[in-house]
Amino acid sequence: MTIEQLFSRHHILFDGGTGTEYQKRGLPVGAAPEEWIFANPNAVKDVHKAYVAAGSDVIETCTFGATRDRMKLAGIQSSVADLNKRAVELAREAADGKALVAGSVGPLGGILEPYGDLAIDDAEKMFAEQMTALVEAKVDIVLIETMLSLNEALVAVRAAKNAGAKIIGVTMTFEPTPDGPKTSFGESVRDVVAALENESISFFGSNCGSGFELMRVVANEFRAATKSPLLIQTNAGLPFMENGKNRYPEAPQSFGGFAKELADLGIQMIGGCCGTTPDHIAAAGINIKR
Repeated sequence: MTIEQLFSRHHILFDGGTGTEYQKRGLPVGAAPEEWIFANPNAVKDVHKAYVAAGSDVIETCTFGATRDRMKLAGIQSSVADLNKRAVELAREAADGKALVAGSVGPLGGILEPYGDLAIDDAEKMFAEQMTALVEAKVDIVLIETMLSLNEALVAVRAAKNAGAKIIGVTMTFEPTPDGPKTSFGESVRDVVAALENESISFFGSNCGSGFELMRVVANEFRAATKSPLLIQTNAGLPFMENGKNRYPEAPQSFGGFAKELADLGIQMIGGCCGTTPDHIAAAGINIKR
């Protein structure tokens, strides 16, 4: 599949949650999934393969926290370049030509100045290290996701462009407020649309959040504010504890129904986030016209 073939589709199916899938395979709760890129690559490939088998058109690399400071905090000794490149290789091998590979890029874990002590220049350098590795590994898409700050997202976009990325997407995470969905820094959906359309990236949208109710509002606000291609990846609801383990309330069937809602709204790209599984993604694929 090529990028051109992908974007010619009426709807595009991304993959779902990965951290919870790794935990099912033995990753300790709280451990960084990136540890498994070299320590347990077969498990990483198994998760990718499960999503490809479920019908995902796009799978995301195990690189959400693969930036310098986050890797150091997790005790990962590999270089940023080596880990990101190997993660792309694993995803590509698992995709076997049946899905495209998106390089996952998450927040840096600090707060940018002037609100925090993370200098913008330092942030851009850390993003640049990861972006360069992903682009050199010939990732199909750079996906900047779970962004809580529009400023940090824009720094990441700039780094991706400077690294030579051609297809760039951004998904922001919103919280419910009395004035509607906002990021942790008070930015509205319309604020995000205005800023990201100005960057002329390939697509944008939202991921994570607190479940269907909030994401329904977010998706409607995005669709009302823009005609740009949108990606929505929601959680399987808010987790709760059961027998000492986190459980998510939304079953594959209800997730498939929500995916149809999104498709009917005109959301082109649909996937899952925390708590969703290959079964959730398969149910979504059944419910949307592709």
